[in-house]
Amino acid sequence: MKKYYKFNLDMVWANVIATIVLVVSAVAFLFFDRTYQMDINIIIYMVLYLALHEVFHGIAFSIYAKDVKNIKYGAALEKGVFYAMCQERINKKAIIVSLLFPFIFLTVIALPIGVLIHSENLIILALINFSGATGDLFMVNLIRKMPKDIEYIDYDNSVGCYLLSKEDLSKYKAIGLKYVESGKDEDKLINKDIKRITISKWSVIILAILVVDYIILKLL
Repeated sequence: MKKYYKFNLDMVWANVIATIVLVVSAVAFLFFDRTYQMDINIIIYMVLYLALHEVFHGIAFSIYAKDVKNIKYGAALEKGVFYAMCQERINKKAIIVSLLFPFIFLTVIALPIGVLIHSENLIILALINFSGATGDLFMVNLIRKMPKDIEYIDYDNSVGCYLLSKEDLSKYKAIGLKYVESGKDEDKLINKDIKRITISKWSVIILAILVVDYIILKLL
């Protein structure tokens, strides 16, 4: 019988490395394009692009999931995240593909397109997505070391994951992730009350502030 193993993102590490990636990327961008002037529309583009990142996760989950109703989306901006959750088991290959899906399309493919068409905004958004994908890359680094029989499932956690295996997974380590607990009673972990789309109250407030700031900047 497979046991579940819960891993959470270490948000301190995740935020520090994401910030370093973003700062280095921004400095490199400004070095090659010193004439760039900030487009205030980038505020809205950035929020939409980060939400699109999770939509791409959801698309990949849907490819492997038996029931798309088990794919849940949400925003918890007080935790610094949009998220997509897959509340059914998927295998190791599906996990890795799903984790890399937005990074490949929204950074690896989008970045050279932005360079080719001279779209500074697209270049910036691709770099922001790279920064936002650090948590996904942490997970890929952890999962690639694990046995082939592992399965992935989201129960109720927007900043971590549950992995299932017959082997002891607590011994596996990776930067940016920390092992939390393990157990056997999977059914009690699944929060079946989670809606297909969930937006926290704080997310609404934060988004409202961003919209107001955007309107003020447009009027100045």
